[in-house]
Amino acid sequence: MRLNLATASAVAIAAAMFHQPAQAADVNEQGAKELQGSLTKMLPQKAVEKGVVAVTPQSDKYQILFDLPKLIGLFDNPNFSLKQITPMTLFAKPADGGLWQVDGTNDFALSSTGKDQEGKDSDFSYTIAKVAYNGLFDPAISYFRSGDFTSGAGTITTKAGEEKMDASFSGMNYTLSSVAGAAANTVDFRGSGSMAQFKQTISAPSAPFEFTAESVDIDAGAAGVNAQKLRDIFVFIADRASKQKLEPAEIEELKGHVRGALPFFTSFDEKIDLQKSKVSTEMGDVSAETVSYMMKAGGPLEAMEVGFGFGAKELTLADGMVPPIYAPFVPTVTDLQFSVPNLNLQAPIDVMLNADYSKEKPLSDAEAAAMGLSVFPGGAYTVNINKSVVTAPSYDLEISGKVGGSLMAPDRVAVDAVILARDFDKTMAAVQELGQADPQVMQVFLGMTMIKGLAKTDADGRSRWEVSVDQNRKVTINGNLLPF
Repeated sequence: MRLNLATASAVAIAAAMFHQPAQAADVNEQGAKELQGSLTKMLPQKAVEKGVVAVTPQSDKYQILFDLPKLIGLFDNPNFSLKQITPMTLFAKPADGGLWQVDGTNDFALSSTGKDQEGKDSDFSYTIAKVAYNGLFDPAISYFRSGDFTSGAGTITTKAGEEKMDASFSGMNYTLSSVAGAAANTVDFRGSGSMAQFKQTISAPSAPFEFTAESVDIDAGAAGVNAQKLRDIFVFIADRASKQKLEPAEIEELKGHVRGALPFFTSFDEKIDLQKSKVSTEMGDVSAETVSYMMKAGGPLEAMEVGFGFGAKELTLADGMVPPIYAPFVPTVTDLQFSVPNLNLQAPIDVMLNADYSKEKPLSDAEAAAMGLSVFPGGAYTVNINKSVVTAPSYDLEISGKVGGSLMAPDRVAVDAVILARDFDKTMAAVQELGQADPQVMQVFLGMTMIKGLAKTDADGRSRWEVSVDQNRKVTINGNLLPF
């Protein structure tokens, strides 16, 4: 669940509908009529005829009623039936530069029934209290330029057959800002916020599961977003949402919109932190003071670098989950950072844009396979191991380096890495003690004895090993070629 779930209803409706610029600052009946026409332009005709949107002038702003209960029964099918949805009210005031100052507070509830992918009867419900939003909406890009969004408590429940998922949170906040991008007609967005007291429970006969977190914090941004061109794609698709199939000319027009919007962004980053989280299963509890996830991407489409990170602090396992003799080896702190450079994302995009969608199968199996391989120029890949740390009561390790190879020869892999260990003698003593209970571990201890003799000592006292493994599996440690 993304953090901006609290604002999803308000933002999605506005992003889908405020797509024509405000023409005047005056608030009057004519302006209300024009605004209502603007808001309903992208709605299905059945929803327009039902009067789902109503705009009335109020002093210096417009009241916009989204009479969503009128959607009930309108789009039902054997796999989906909307049972409940509450109305929403927005207030839009013309602001400088053709922007809209949008605000409002709503309680929201939605429920539906249907079938899941396996044909099981399913139910879905979502409630959220006091969704409050206040932001500047830009009709030129069909999105907010800035805003502050908050909510009260929320719940989500899904049920399919004997499986049920319940999720809840006590409240959320989210802040969005933006500035002009470095390239013409682009925007840099930044958003951050927090979800409090998150809880998710999965009730299933096979594996019941519960996850809790004191807070879920997110910070995300995208630079160089071609927002107006992306809006054009959205408008194009929304205008033809009722069509089962696009005409050949429309497909070519859509391809043109996509080409015009590329690259969709020049960089993207996201970091999610879970504070005081716990996973509870039948085997016991696993908890952590902080769990972090990171993803970032940047660079030209022809040579993009994508990075990932995972971290955990004060990781603890319930008694009995790990035999006591192995407890000293369970990590208490991890910080793992990886990146994959030189990914050619332009190549598969070109294949998709050049495909003939008039055919039943636009791409042959060979073309689809080649498209996947084209991401890696010449089939070569590199995985950078950025500074990564793993610590436990018996060891303290830091690793960095890279792994390289070819998809055409998966057994020929080259590795260059630097491994730093603090208090390596302490680690060896722990392994030796473990070996008394598990004789096979003594082989590891003997190998560590040899490796210790090849170590260098850094100024901070840590042992250092510069390890190189070539594609012929020859291993060198600190310049010493190993005899195997």
